[in-house]
Amino acid sequence: MERYQDALRVPVSRRRFLWLTGITAGVVSSGLLAACGSDDDGETPPSTGSDATPTTGASTGGDATATPGDTADTTPAAEAPTSPSGEGEGAPGGELIVAATQDGYRTEPNRANVGQYPLNTNIFETLVRLTPDYQVEPVLAESWEFVEPNTWRFLLREGVTFHDGTPFTAEAVQWSMGRIAAVGGGQLGVDETSVEIVDDFTVAITPSRTNLRVIQQISHPSNSIVAPDTEPAEIRVGTGPFMEVEYLPEDRYVVEANPDYWGDAPQLSQITFRFIPDPTTRVLALQSGEVDLVVEVPRESARDLTSMDGLSLVTSKVGAYEALYVNIHGEEPYDLGQEKAVREAVAYGIDKDSIVNGVWQGNAEISNTMIPPAILGDAGDIITGTTFDPDRARQILEDAGWVEGSGGVREKDGRQLKLTMIVGFPNAEIHTPMPEFVQAQLADIGIEMDIVQTPDTAIYEARLQTGEGDLWAEAGSQNDGNPCFLPDLLFYSPDPEGDPESMAYGNAFAPGAAFDAHIDDCRAAVTTEEVQDAAAEAMKVLVDDEFVVIPLAGTFRLYGVSAKVQGFEAHPSGVNQRWASVSVDEG
Repeated sequence: MERYQDALRVPVSRRRFLWLTGITAGVVSSGLLAACGSDDDGETPPSTGSDATPTTGASTGGDATATPGDTADTTPAAEAPTSPSGEGEGAPGGELIVAATQDGYRTEPNRANVGQYPLNTNIFETLVRLTPDYQVEPVLAESWEFVEPNTWRFLLREGVTFHDGTPFTAEAVQWSMGRIAAVGGGQLGVDETSVEIVDDFTVAITPSRTNLRVIQQISHPSNSIVAPDTEPAEIRVGTGPFMEVEYLPEDRYVVEANPDYWGDAPQLSQITFRFIPDPTTRVLALQSGEVDLVVEVPRESARDLTSMDGLSLVTSKVGAYEALYVNIHGEEPYDLGQEKAVREAVAYGIDKDSIVNGVWQGNAEISNTMIPPAILGDAGDIITGTTFDPDRARQILEDAGWVEGSGGVREKDGRQLKLTMIVGFPNAEIHTPMPEFVQAQLADIGIEMDIVQTPDTAIYEARLQTGEGDLWAEAGSQNDGNPCFLPDLLFYSPDPEGDPESMAYGNAFAPGAAFDAHIDDCRAAVTTEEVQDAAAEAMKVLVDDEFVVIPLAGTFRLYGVSAKVQGFEAHPSGVNQRWASVSVDEG
């Protein structure tokens, strides 16, 4: 998606920003914090009445979010740099070998996200970062304030250097935001005039359009700060706890501990990420001891892993989703999704329970949304979704003139009801075996469906740009704290004058003016409740009114882990996974 999983994305790679988004650090009220699992009581000091609302997160926990209009606890910047992670210090030692999925990096000029998304190797850092509870906490920015009507001013952390020794200053922020502006501004909506350097350690960011979700969005790894005058397509120079040693596309990515890291020292001397697209091969590598940790254990075989000596399954909270998107703007032969009756029948013809609890062994939750429900709070109750009702699905098609034809496939005006499902984001394997189950269930109501598995994300997105498909299987992720992150990223009506590549999702799926109005409300909302309401209304249009999105499940991230691996905690947003606290027991 990002695509931001992912699922911010700078243009089409949005999901890669996307697997998703939440509430701002200094922009989220106590209600959202509670919904996201905060232990904080959410109390805030009275407003000062200033036109600038201080919004700060303490470096070691506490209330980290507030929204323009809400008040937030203001914590003075620390005199010396400290890590917001609270991880222990110590000399690094040991090597971790991780079996990752396919190499999904982009290497085009300006769009390159090597080391950032979808595999975050922790060589880069953002101004703020997303916690496992979808709050925002300081990283390269020690504090921030919202200045009406549309500006965010950041106080930057001093004493930080890039891996090549270059000091981190406001110039690096300007350079990094300039890369995003060069390819359309991303979800932040920045352009070449958006960044003002106030002084070496103060920078102001003003989006080119109204956008009060900046703090939530800027936490996405695709908004990482890179060294001035560098491009990740050519060289990766960040401020993170690890430094690049070697990148062999489609093979491996090797990083080593940064000895001059400004925060708590990483516990490992080296991490080798091996790209192994096939999930069975990844698990076999763990069983044989070739790797220490496996990303994306197949949901349908996760129980088998837990029965093996020396191995365990580590599960995150719900942060990802499985859904089908319906192409509503396609040209023949991919134009059948334009008919609402077809979309509605597909939605009622799928048995989510059999997929979630039968096929995936309960390693997911049936969901009516494409984002973690907790992020919407009580507002999410307005989204009803669909339940499995094949009789209703058949009746909907009958009423729309689709009658039974030869071979059990429905026909209308001499045309058979045949759809094509495209499977490939973020990889085809993660969806297994959902497509085949949906194929069988739709056949039962008279819809024939072909399955096309694309070999990688690039080909999936290239096909999306040409609109060659009816149903699109997506495993996306909430990668930032903005409840509107994914709906905004994927379904807002594209600008006819905009970048065709970045607008591919909107060109296929955008439902139009009513939906766009709710996203506009979300971008301009002041309070947390207003953001949640706008996001829920937008989701209702997608799921209940237009049947453009057919949510199947909220999914957990599943990792297979060797017993010698210590300190690994699965982040609900896989692209925000952190590695600095992980250690390996070599004994």
